[in-house]
Amino acid sequence: MLIPFSKMQAQGNDFVILQMLHTSEVSLPWQDLAKAICDRRKGVGADGLVLLLAHPDADARMVIYNSDGSHAAMCGSALRCCARLVGKLKNKGNLRFATDSGILGTDIDGDEISVNLGKPEMLEQTLVLEGIEGSLIGVGNRHFVSFQNELKGQEFEFGPLLEQHPHFPDGVNVEFVRVLSLGEIEMTVWERGAGATLACGTGAVASVFCGIQKGLLEPEVRVNMPGGTVLIRAEQNGEFILAGPVEHTFNGVYTWKI
Repeated sequence: MLIPFSKMQAQGNDFVILQMLHTSEVSLPWQDLAKAICDRRKGVGADGLVLLLAHPDADARMVIYNSDGSHAAMCGSALRCCARLVGKLKNKGNLRFATDSGILGTDIDGDEISVNLGKPEMLEQTLVLEGIEGSLIGVGNRHFVSFQNELKGQEFEFGPLLEQHPHFPDGVNVEFVRVLSLGEIEMTVWERGAGATLACGTGAVASVFCGIQKGLLEPEVRVNMPGGTVLIRAEQNGEFILAGPVEHTFNGVYTWKI
């Protein structure tokens, strides 16, 4: 089976995107395709597989599968990549996407894409798991955010343990954060279903939201991740904007031996 795709990335968080805007539903074993096409040695290689489908109340519907085949409710990096792709197809600068976390708006300014991810939630203020203190934040998906004095590869040592900890029966994304100033942080990430990635958009929002709640950060913060930098802005109404560049890396056709 031949599958046309686009490969895109946002701060190194990369995705295989299937453009299927002609239909609202396609029945295939997407979990199996995600594991095969995202394999970095035997497939195209990506952190996740994204389906773009038609939706009556939005410019497109975004459905995400992690590289391990599990389903993801939201991904800020993938949403910005999809905005650039659909924006070029429809010649529009402002778009609405239906996601499993609701309908979200995006704005396009060249390669700079911003998305309103709504109002994050503080689900659990203080947790100590595997000897790591952190907070559980909801941003359409769940993030365990831990502030550290220094970043020294904690995502590799503790990320897998926290992702699969019994406290999180559905798994969790994990961020380790170091504050550089009131307006800048460093962040590393272990994503549920994908492992250590170079960036995470919702994770950046969760980290800034958590830092503001703790009195460590101002409403506008630069988030430096291994793959690049994004800007997070907290609006007065409590909503959070994620902004940063994305890149359309290449197009191709994948042969799926289904």
